[in-house]
Amino acid sequence: MWQLLGENASEIIALCALGLTSYQAYISRAHNRLSLKPHLTRFTHRSRQPDHGVLVFEIMNNGVGPAFINSFEILLDGKRVQNLDGALQKALGQRQSNSTVATLGDDYAMPAGEKREILILAISLSDGEDLSGIEETLKRFDLIVEYQSVYGERAKLDTRTEKPIVNQ
Repeated sequence: MWQLLGENASEIIALCALGLTSYQAYISRAHNRLSLKPHLTRFTHRSRQPDHGVLVFEIMNNGVGPAFINSFEILLDGKRVQNLDGALQKALGQRQSNSTVATLGDDYAMPAGEKREILILAISLSDGEDLSGIEETLKRFDLIVEYQSVYGERAKLDTRTEKPIVNQ
C-alpha cells in the first residue's frame, strides 16, 4: 500500500489541489454574489407645520450592489396608474395639495446607498388636523418594483405585502 501511495503521490497531490481550488472558487463566487446583492426598501416620513403637512415616500437601495430596475408600477385600488398626479387628485378629492412625483424607468440602475423620493406631498391642514387621515388615503396606493442584481438574481419590492418604515 505504501508503495502504491509513493508511486502515485504526485497524482494524489494534484487531485487534492484541484479539489481545494474548485472549493475555493465556489466559495469565492458565493461571496461575490452576496457582496453585489441589492435590497430595495421603502421609507415614509412626515412633518407638520401650522397650516400644512408634508409626506415623503421614498425607496432606497440599502443593499451592497446596484439594483437594475426591470419594472416600476404604481397601483391605485389594485389598478395600474398611468398618471400619478391625476390619481392623487382623484384620491384626495378637493383638498389643496402640491406634489412632486418621480418614477424609475425600466432601464434604471439604482446604485447601492441611493435614495429616490417617489412622492413628496404637501397638503393644507385645518387646525388640529393631523396627517393620519391623509396617510390612510394614501394606503390605497401601492408600488411594485421588480429588479435584479448584477448576477441576474431577481427580487421584488411590493408594498401590498410589506409594512412601511415610518419616521416621524
